[in-house]
Amino acid sequence: MTQTDVSLLLAPRAPLPAPDRQHLAEAVARVLRIELAEVTIEQRCERCGGTHGKPRVLRPPGAFVSLSRAASTVAVAVSLVGPLGVDIESVGAVSRAGFDDVAFNGGEREVLQAVPVGERDRVRAGLWTAKEAVLKLSGSGLTVDPRELSVAGRGGAASALLSWPGSSLDLSQVHLTSFDAGPGLVGTVATLGPKARQIVLL
Repeated sequence: MTQTDVSLLLAPRAPLPAPDRQHLAEAVARVLRIELAEVTIEQRCERCGGTHGKPRVLRPPGAFVSLSRAASTVAVAVSLVGPLGVDIESVGAVSRAGFDDVAFNGGEREVLQAVPVGERDRVRAGLWTAKEAVLKLSGSGLTVDPRELSVAGRGGAASALLSWPGSSLDLSQVHLTSFDAGPGLVGTVATLGPKARQIVLL
């Protein structure tokens, strides 16, 4: 793996979160070509101590991971060059009534209304996965109102983080890359650095 790559693993989703978390360690071991026993990952919420926080690689140092689950798929991303966030979402899941009101700000809702009806759900999913990926990258998750972030879309995928008032992130260093997460799914990886990372499937 080169320094510009993000390795992405897509696998069948388990009924419970714990087996899916195991994919984090497996992916790190595959990327670094080490034994699974050499990998230690902690997932702990800094607010309540629960196991739903941002996953951190304790061993070996220098690896970063992110995980997302949607429909029957789990996505795991690994980077050796800096923090990242990954999110996948079902196109059908974002079409439910009231979703736009809690997910998007006024400007984004106007953009969605201008999209042809047949394409709107896929664009909506692209914008949403971008927000989720950035929030995972930052470590904030949904403790932040997603309407605070403004993202731009192009061709059915999110292309840029336009604004996030109050964020400590350098927005010029945040890059969004969409990927094919499977039938009926949309995926986005958010990375931090001078340029976008190339995504490589494991």
